[in-house]
Amino acid sequence: MTMVRTCPECADKVSPGDAFCESCGRSLPPEVREARAEPHPDSVPTAPQESLASFAVRPGLVPSEGAPTSPQVSLYGADRSAPPPPPGSAAAPRRGPDAFTTQSLRRDSVPTVPDGAWPPPSGSTPVQPGGGPCAWCPGRVADGYCGECGLLQPTGRDHVELRTATAAGVSDRGLRHRRNEDAMALRVVPADSPHAPGTVCAVVCDGVSSSPRSDDASRITAEAGAAVLVEQMSRGVDAREATGMAMTRAAEAVAAIADSPSSAPACTFVSAVADPAGGTVTIGWVGDSRAYWLAGGPSASASSLLTRDDSWSEAMVQMGAMTREEAMRSANAHALVAWMGADSGEIDAHISTVRPTGPGAVVLCSDGLWNYYPEAQAMADAVPGAGARPLEAARAYVDLAVQAGGKDNITVVVIPVPDGGARAGSS
Repeated sequence: MTMVRTCPECADKVSPGDAFCESCGRSLPPEVREARAEPHPDSVPTAPQESLASFAVRPGLVPSEGAPTSPQVSLYGADRSAPPPPPGSAAAPRRGPDAFTTQSLRRDSVPTVPDGAWPPPSGSTPVQPGGGPCAWCPGRVADGYCGECGLLQPTGRDHVELRTATAAGVSDRGLRHRRNEDAMALRVVPADSPHAPGTVCAVVCDGVSSSPRSDDASRITAEAGAAVLVEQMSRGVDAREATGMAMTRAAEAVAAIADSPSSAPACTFVSAVADPAGGTVTIGWVGDSRAYWLAGGPSASASSLLTRDDSWSEAMVQMGAMTREEAMRSANAHALVAWMGADSGEIDAHISTVRPTGPGAVVLCSDGLWNYYPEAQAMADAVPGAGARPLEAARAYVDLAVQAGGKDNITVVVIPVPDGGARAGSS
């Protein structure tokens, strides 16, 4: 027999394993969340990749409140001959120092950056036109590569730290890659804004290594997405609608830099909008970069994974063709089935809103971290109390991934969520 679970707040149906109600975002009590029943014979077996919401999203579905859940954007044939958006517009990438605040550089070297590219962190020395000495050998650099050893030179993105008054992020090249193809953007709605003051808007993107200029793809996508999020939230737009618009604009921005659909930079995308007044967190994603809720105490909602990967392995698990262990052992485990880029076709963007009971933290990360800590509780245990000191927590996560092997680029954004128990229980 199949047990029907309902939210005690709004009486809407919830799925087994959900920690939050998708309709009202309320935290589900343990007796509802942990209830067990025999599976329906027609159900698709899934492995325990715990989620806070149902992911049976239909393309084009628009809920009654009018917020898009699946903004589908066709990136094929994007007009790359059109002039770039004017500086300061929502779709224009931010390139000045006001786009972010860098707190430190890579600890073992002084990074450099080609002239006119990603803004170098404070204290770095840009590569001058015409080249300079190689960071790896006595050779000289031209066009970002050494003419002697042929290696790509380190840039200002090798180790980047972002910090605001309420959230922080760290991105690192890791130990195996010659450049950092991850990117992040972190913005906060000004405290004097008439709408959503103090709301944190964050984006993490992971460049698809098999695509050209994947580092540019992640940077442009992250910057465009965060700019739209903070702009829309400042105007009083609903967080779900703002997330849908941000993903649409970000997808268009990365598609516009492609030389052709067959040579298209690509990346993943995950964003968070954390509203301190409403106590809600809205997540948007395409690809396999993840968002986690990490409980900061016994009174908080249980630590949970907030996203479900758009990957071959996850698709195999959802179809019941493989167990998660079998799928993850495959050489195709991390192959993406959805991404942002001019060759992605129509993007089925996922959006979910939850209302966690704090204290705790929302963590956005690339697979350079979650490969080592895939389960939410393991990630919470690795750095206890991450929300109390977000910058130190982000640094700790990066250090743990490096110590575990650093096989990929690592990016982590930590957004503290204060104790929202009273707020989450109110109507």
